[in-house]
Amino acid sequence: MLEILSQIVIYLIIATLIGGIVGYLIGRTSCISSRCQEAQPSNNHELHIDNQKAKEEERKREKELEPAPKVEDLGTAPSLLKEARDGGKDKLQRIKGVGPVLEKLLNDTGVYHFEQIANLTKSEAKWLDRTMSFPGRIEREKWIDQAKEFLIIDAK
Repeated sequence: MLEILSQIVIYLIIATLIGGIVGYLIGRTSCISSRCQEAQPSNNHELHIDNQKAKEEERKREKELEPAPKVEDLGTAPSLLKEARDGGKDKLQRIKGVGPVLEKLLNDTGVYHFEQIANLTKSEAKWLDRTMSFPGRIEREKWIDQAKEFLIIDAK
């Protein structure tokens, strides 16, 4: 019985050694790919930092080289009000695409009435779009046409 037990222990030790060697070899061959080499720590930390600094400096230079926007591209400011007229402000949320946040932003900018939106020129719409940080939204959602319709409806 002791003989069989000692043979089992020896076979287990041999199996463990063979498994360890095979596992090591398989792991080593799969780590030859570039993915494992990148995961290994690099001794060249200074080069990495220098590359990041160089990239940051290059981005700064690119920003400096970007041409300033032309004045005509910015549009012209429409007639804005400091507060709503006597009748109170219009509910600009009736315009499709204008929610509570946009209505507050329009009011803060000085736009309170459908009439103001209906009378916007293309240049003024461009200025308002840029001011609200929603480029093209006024034209895309046809705010001017909707505001004109609400003026007609409210006049009846």
